[in-house]
Amino acid sequence: MDRGQLDADIARLVTRLQADDAPAGSALLYGSVVRGDWIATRSDVNLLLVMDDASPTGLRRLAGAVSEWHRAGHTAPLIIGREEWQRSVDVFPIEMTDMQLAYRVLHGTDPLAGVRVAPSDLRRALESELRGKLVRLRQAYVRFGESMVTLGGFATASVGQLLVLFRCTGALLGRPLSATAAETIAGLSDVLGEDAAVITEIAGHRAEPEWHCPPATFARYLEVVHRAVEFIDHYPQGDA
Repeated sequence: MDRGQLDADIARLVTRLQADDAPAGSALLYGSVVRGDWIATRSDVNLLLVMDDASPTGLRRLAGAVSEWHRAGHTAPLIIGREEWQRSVDVFPIEMTDMQLAYRVLHGTDPLAGVRVAPSDLRRALESELRGKLVRLRQAYVRFGESMVTLGGFATASVGQLLVLFRCTGALLGRPLSATAAETIAGLSDVLGEDAAVITEIAGHRAEPEWHCPPATFARYLEVVHRAVEFIDHYPQGDA
């Protein structure tokens, strides 16, 4: 799928959501499509629907539009009720922060207007997610350390999620928003250490399904993630 086809699919979805019989709500496009680093063979199209009525009755009224979107090859959108959304900032601090960094309102009011993520909530969530990623990457390194293609699969599958966490780390620190993976990592060089460029190196292979990752490269990857965990673990807890 090329970008032209994707834009056409988005336009059709918006038309369906604006129809008279469509349920009231907001549609938000966020992530790589908005940032400009979307990879057709690898990246999801991230879509959020914040509905005035998220009951089964309201959801049934969405079924036609969402089914058409899914048949076009896209991941089904995240759907949440408007009142739930307003009460979920402390539950989804990473997701909401990452949305705030790159989003476009497709339909309805802006659900992110006025949203403030507490730094303490974001720090806690970042530590949890980074520690979890580090544990799983260590498992892969021990189990598949001699299989470069398997290591490559783990590295390229995980680096996109880590870039989300690093972008949110930058937001927590008040760093300027970066448009690319390289800029994100460069902006955190003091946090991630002198080997931080390994993240950008791995990210550059995301479109290669059979990339062979040398064990030494994966080991560098582990060390950078470990440094990020240690930094977030010791970051001040209080809200700014």
